[in-house]
Formats: sequence, structure tokens, C-alpha cells
Amino acid sequence: MLSVSAAPVRDVDPAGLLSCRILSLYERLRAQRDLAPSPLVNALFADLVNACISADAGEVQSVLSDSRIDGVRSHLIRLCAQGESLLEDAWARRALAAADPGAEIAAFPYLDNYEQLARLELHALAAAGHQSETARRLCFVGGGPLPLSAMLLCRTLGVHVTVVDRDREAVEVSRRLVHRLVPAERISVVLADAASPSDMARAVAECDVVVVAALVGTTRAQKRAALRAIGTSVERGTHVVIRSADGLRSLLYPAVDISDVHNAGLVPELLLHPLGDVVNSVLVARRR
Repeated sequence: MLSVSAAPVRDVDPAGLLSCRILSLYERLRAQRDLAPSPLVNALFADLVNACISADAGEVQSVLSDSRIDGVRSHLIRLCAQGESLLEDAWARRALAAADPGAEIAAFPYLDNYEQLARLELHALAAAGHQSETARRLCFVGGGPLPLSAMLLCRTLGVHVTVVDRDREAVEVSRRLVHRLVPAERISVVLADAASPSDMARAVAECDVVVVAALVGTTRAQKRAALRAIGTSVERGTHVVIRSADGLRSLLYPAVDISDVHNAGLVPELLLHPLGDVVNSVLVARRR
């Protein structure tokens, strides 16, 4: 297990205080027996997100260069990934158990963030030259048990969406939820591995947009394998929207290396780093 000793906070600069705050939250999160939603777990993750998105620009580099932060970075991302997966699973099952699943989803506390990110992605696609009125199909890779982003994009673009996930249980929960909320012909949910070229070739067939969720690959090697499989599977001219992270937000989600996008046979065209509540950056690339 990783062990972090937070330095005393007396007589340290703001960046040092922020490092200590993040390290303290990390220690408290990893000490939890279960990262499923609870008042404490929710509060810890909310505090962590707030620390990472509200940092002063001058503090970011100092925090990221802190050897203690660097030592826990990969494990912190995994904790965040686990917490997000458990949160989405809990809300998906809650919606499935409700008489009105749509109303239950509307109460999801982060729905507004999902909506903002979907709008940002659609505007980024338009800026990169994608014409929504000619869209055919969209593939969302890494939909998880609560495919909110895929449903939002489906509703806005009016195209069929294929949701991909490699976790069999997540796929089953997602299928049941989609069946309750979306007409059958609008969204399909399939079990597939983003790092498998053969799986991706089937999933992205006839798609002119592919969206890659931020947690498709929590390490650079995993991210590289997924991008390569996707890049070699999509048709020429296909837009690939890749969710990434910048600055301290890269402590919550893995950042995408531009060189890995190039090596996947994709040409980066646009990169947006939100400054507000939206955590993920949006990178739009196109198949050569």
C-alpha cells in the first residue's frame, strides 16, 4: 500500500497547503472500506474535486511537481475511477427500482455536469467541421452502468448510439436502464473491449463520431492501447472525441498524451480545457 506523510502546514505557501489538503483527502479516501456513495464518501470526493478545479493557476505546477503528489497520482486516479463507477451503478439501480426512472435520473446530483460536457463536445465537434445534420451513427466507448452522456448525445443528435463497455455487469445494468428510458431503436449497449481491434471494428462500423470516455484506460499504456484499437478501426474522416484532463484535474482523470493520439493514426484538431465546473477536457481528432 502507498503511504504518504503530509508535511506540517505551518509556514508553507498556498501551493504547499493545497498539496497537504489533497494528500489528506487521498488518505481519507483510501482508508474507506467502501467507496460506494455515502454522506462521508460523497463529501470527500466533492472536496477533492473542488480542490482540483478551484486552484489558482500559479499553484498548479507547484502541486503537480510535489513528489508526494506524484507518488500517489496513479492510485488517486484509480480511487476516483472506483468511486465514480460505484456512484453511477448505485444511481442506475436506484432508477431501475423506481416507478418513474426518468424522474429518478433527473435527480442525479451531477446531471448538470454531464449536460454541460455533452454541449461542450457538440460545440467542439462543430468547430472541428462535423456537421450534425449529416451524422449517421455514434459510438460511445466506456458507457458504464449509467450511460447518461450517450443518452444526452443521442437525444441531441438524433442518431443511433452504440454504447460500449467491457464490464459485463455494467452492460447488463445499462441495457435495462436504456430499455426503460430510450426507444429500442435509438441506443444499443454491447459488451466489448476498447483495447481489442476486432471488438472496436464491430462497434464503430458506420459511425462518423466516436466518443471515448475519460476512464477508458486509467494508465497511459491502457489509454494508448484503446486509442490504437479505435484509431485503426474507424473509417477515414471519422471524428473521435477523447475526454482528457488538464492541470490538477489530471489528479481525478488521466490526461491524454497528444503523441499517443498521433500514434493511433488520428490527427488532433481541437483541444478545449474548461475553466468552470466541467472537469474533463475535450480533444477532437480525426482519422487520417
